[in-house]
Amino acid sequence: MNAPNETFGGGANSSDGGPTEENSNMSPLMKNVFYCLYATVFSLAFVGNTLALITCYKTYKVTTSVLLCFIASLASADLMFTLLSIFDLIAFIHDGDWFGGNPVCKIQSFLIEASYTVSILTLVAISRERLKAVSSPVLARAQRSTHRIVLPIIIWVLGIATCTPLLQAYYIKKEEDTGKSLCVNENIGDLGRQTYYAVQAGFLFILPLTFMIWAHSQIFRLLAKHVRTRNSIMSDNREGLKQRKITKMLAVVTLVFFVCYGPFMVIRALRYFYVYNGDMIWRLSQMMIFMQAGMNPIIYCFYSKQFRFSFKDLICCCFSKVDKKMTKPRSASVRSNSSMKSSQNTFAVSEFCVNKPELQGRYTLRHV
Repeated sequence: MNAPNETFGGGANSSDGGPTEENSNMSPLMKNVFYCLYATVFSLAFVGNTLALITCYKTYKVTTSVLLCFIASLASADLMFTLLSIFDLIAFIHDGDWFGGNPVCKIQSFLIEASYTVSILTLVAISRERLKAVSSPVLARAQRSTHRIVLPIIIWVLGIATCTPLLQAYYIKKEEDTGKSLCVNENIGDLGRQTYYAVQAGFLFILPLTFMIWAHSQIFRLLAKHVRTRNSIMSDNREGLKQRKITKMLAVVTLVFFVCYGPFMVIRALRYFYVYNGDMIWRLSQMMIFMQAGMNPIIYCFYSKQFRFSFKDLICCCFSKVDKKMTKPRSASVRSNSSMKSSQNTFAVSEFCVNKPELQGRYTLRHV
């Protein structure tokens, strides 16, 4: 029996061994809605995650933070997933006919799964760091400088190593009746496939979800305790508000990830165990995990003025290069006011378009 391709837009073959004519079953209206939705989400995910990476890089040049490294890792995984989804979209347009041959099938499917694995491991690391920062801030600050770069690298190595069996699983299968080239993962057999994805669901979905629920509940409990025991000094109150805002942002990112990936993981398990063989709900679950890649940058901007200011400065910088005559340097008072506003945020606003050494000392990143 053939297994469904679980990547976005894939699944040109059904679990009963016959080809799935997904495009022919969809009305022209549904196709157009699907394409418009994909184009919208792709634009948001590509632009948003690219800007998030640039923002993290520019801010990291001014002051280092382990949280910036983790957000950059998360944005990199989302951006990689977004770009790789183009291959599945092309296969969907051509009724599942894959292009690029066997190497593209193996590498694309392997990297798609690796991006998910890196995302979940990054969220686990973020939850652990936040819990450590809230429970013992002094120890957390002392340790961050030694592993702020090492941990994201370890996460990517683990994510890639975990998905290496998929390089063997995927291959191009030629349909005799239609002549189509289908990208399927049948090389490890039904039992091997079911075992692999069952272990993955347990260790890379259920266990991380359980840990993060516990970690975030502990974080909010500790923050509430700090609020009750903290004195009425204004600076301490502002520090508490910052910590709560950071925690809320990361909690929302985690919640969105599991809400978007939950239906996909359940339906994929049902398909691999041949319990469910439908197509429309499967497509919707795939679209949900794709939407998750585009929602994270929106969450960053909603909760962090730093990202809003950085995105704005970056866009203004790009436009200033196109038409330098239309740009005017900001006055010293305006820069001073902007600096005062940014100091109240989670992150510091970094100057993207102004490269003056005397301004570098103004911006300090709050260690979180």
